[in-house]
Amino acid sequence: MKYTLIVLVLYILTSVSHLSGQKLYVWCPSEQTIVPRNGFLKNDTIDLVFFDGRVLNEKSRIECTSENVINQLQNFLFDSYPSAVFNSVSSESYFDDPNSKRITIKIGISAYHAAFGTDIKLGIGSVGGDFSFMVFPEGKWNGLTAYFIKIYDYRDNKEINKSKEISKITSKFNIWGYKTAIDCLAKTYSDANQEMLFFIDNTLM
Repeated sequence: MKYTLIVLVLYILTSVSHLSGQKLYVWCPSEQTIVPRNGFLKNDTIDLVFFDGRVLNEKSRIECTSENVINQLQNFLFDSYPSAVFNSVSSESYFDDPNSKRITIKIGISAYHAAFGTDIKLGIGSVGGDFSFMVFPEGKWNGLTAYFIKIYDYRDNKEINKSKEISKITSKFNIWGYKTAIDCLAKTYSDANQEMLFFIDNTLM
């Protein structure tokens, strides 16, 4: 028992030292269970535009590219609102004015990554929100997903503009190495997406 405990402690210390050498980590999200909003926004056209503002340094371990992250998030919204007509807009148009006769949803990705301790701050990008208030525990894996969402509803001569910052953090001790980090990131991604759906529902209902 004593020998096993010593081995576990050495493993944790070695893992922390090794993991902190590569600052930021990104894994592709798993598919989420979705409750489709059937009939909601039926035949309404939605311009959907993403902007990935993360700052992933050269030491980062990236197993899911920016394009992969955006595609999965886009498909998540397609499946959540199957009755709507989505028009995918290039990221280059993120800062353009919205179309004056339809719905526009802009999603800025400020964070989707994991890191050990406060290193996670290095990857947070600026996309319009203020995420400086977040506190990250030292000595733990931290997973973070953060969006800045803007919704413009210009249907039927309406002019509804709403925005929301969404940030989800999960922290765990480094018991299982990368698996712990992956679990932290997956939890924040799932929670952030659920809050995003509630925001879209409440804004456009």
